[in-house]
Amino acid sequence: MIVNQIQISADIVPLAITGGAVLLILGLIQLYLGLKAQKSPKVTGEKAMIGETGVIRKASGFMDRSIVEIRGELWWCLPAARSTVLKVGNSVRIVGITEDTMILEVETE
Repeated sequence: MIVNQIQISADIVPLAITGGAVLLILGLIQLYLGLKAQKSPKVTGEKAMIGETGVIRKASGFMDRSIVEIRGELWWCLPAARSTVLKVGNSVRIVGITEDTMILEVETE
């Protein structure tokens, strides 16, 4: 009976060491990826949208605003130069965002 118990505990030791080593390696990988993610530039918010390109989907709408599609999202936009006429299908680039209403300012390419 005692011999069987010693044999069972001897079989568990290598398994425990292997399991611990695997968990340690996975923890170090997760730590590395977490620290790497903190150093990368932010990819959300209004500052990330400046410089993006989009396509005009509706030329004139509410209060002479146009609708532009950027990254699969529809946004209200106004031309940066008020004399510019935006047409459906034109490709535009975001040059600014009004802070109070989140309306994109665009210019044609």
